[in-house]
Amino acid sequence: MIQDHNSKAYDTIKSMLDPNSFVELSGSVCARTTDFTINELSEESDGVITGYGLMNGRAVFVFSQDAEVLQGSMGEMHCKKIEELYNMAIKVGAPVIAILDSTGMRIQESADCLTAFGNVINAVNNASGLVPLFSVVAGNCGGGLSLIPSMSDFNFVIKDAGHLFVNAPNTIDNNYTDKCDTSAGEFRGKYTGVVDDCLTVDEIRNSIINILNLVPLNNTEGVTSYECKDDLNREITTTFDTFEPYNLIAEIADNNIFVETKKLYAPDMITGFIPMNGITVGVIANNDKDGRITVDALRKANSFALYCDAYEIPMLFIEDAVGFEATMCAEKHIAKEMAAFVKTLCESDVPKITLIPRRAYGTPYVMMNSKAIGADFVYAYERASIGMMPAEFAGKILFGDDPDAAAKTADFNTTHQSAIAFAKRGAVDRIIAEKDTRKYLLSAYDLLYTKYNAVCDKKHSLR
Repeated sequence: MIQDHNSKAYDTIKSMLDPNSFVELSGSVCARTTDFTINELSEESDGVITGYGLMNGRAVFVFSQDAEVLQGSMGEMHCKKIEELYNMAIKVGAPVIAILDSTGMRIQESADCLTAFGNVINAVNNASGLVPLFSVVAGNCGGGLSLIPSMSDFNFVIKDAGHLFVNAPNTIDNNYTDKCDTSAGEFRGKYTGVVDDCLTVDEIRNSIINILNLVPLNNTEGVTSYECKDDLNREITTTFDTFEPYNLIAEIADNNIFVETKKLYAPDMITGFIPMNGITVGVIANNDKDGRITVDALRKANSFALYCDAYEIPMLFIEDAVGFEATMCAEKHIAKEMAAFVKTLCESDVPKITLIPRRAYGTPYVMMNSKAIGADFVYAYERASIGMMPAEFAGKILFGDDPDAAAKTADFNTTHQSAIAFAKRGAVDRIIAEKDTRKYLLSAYDLLYTKYNAVCDKKHSLR
């Protein structure tokens, strides 16, 4: 039987995909159980519409939970349809877009429902690292269902409609919705890093297309490349004195295109994709005025680096760091997050380049993709300061009350704390003029295009 849908869920799918491109799968599936009242409520599609189509000409699989059918509740066959969609996406090698709006698991189906939901989570995990996973929270997404966006790569909440939570705000001790709506997209984006942004449906569609334009459709597709119509030798205007991460990222990218990820979370660390000479590059950049690296920044950078390595996306690190967040809360977690980030960089084998525009000191210098942990090339501006710590602090430790401390500190700064000093020791590959940044980076990525990777197809289950 051919389904003739007239529902919000179907309309959301149509608004996401190219016109007339959606093909429904398993449209006649309905709830199998006849227990309790479910037989009276049984309807075809079982509360979820699944299928495939095109987004800006690229193949994607999509499912949309239908809150108008059994409140979008997740029963055995509902879950089976979703599981089969993820499995098919793995076979075909195409991204999955999950549009979530459900009251949760269907009580009437109990054991069958829980088992089927477990199979869905297993399917999501199997797809992770093989095909890009997107989630769109269109209504309620609570309890166990929140695992799907949390295990996905890119997640959006429809503004004024979506609610993402494990426990509803009113069930949390000393809290209620009006006090702090912990289910709001902005809250989840800012404090958990699960949500990339909270936008309208049209804005979410454009955001997904922008990402799809820059990332591979699967982990075997290889480096994403397209014609570059920008000047390969274009000079940039950013200098040591005017350095600002967002401006520098935009200037070195082809046609100033930068697609940022997780921008609500840990703004002191910037992550996102840029095209460089027609090849997609993943950018990780420090963005704290005091040069401090926070726990959340490390989590954000690590998750993004894992994604890039899983999909063979070259990485660019723009380093501007001098130390770490120093709070009691941070101290409980930061060592573990530092270790996880370093482990990811040491094990990743995609092309990796580091640019040091201003400053890089101590352990942050080592961690942010130094030569020692696997950078293929490290570039620095001539006035960049690199070393154990800022020269004034090093001078106090080394020379104390010595009357010639100022002169000795200045000499130490020149011989041990400069980009030139590190270049002489092979830790910096080249000192470059600011205006030539784009030219040198493009040349390096062009050389590294054939970097050999002796790895299995799947590297990580992301997150």
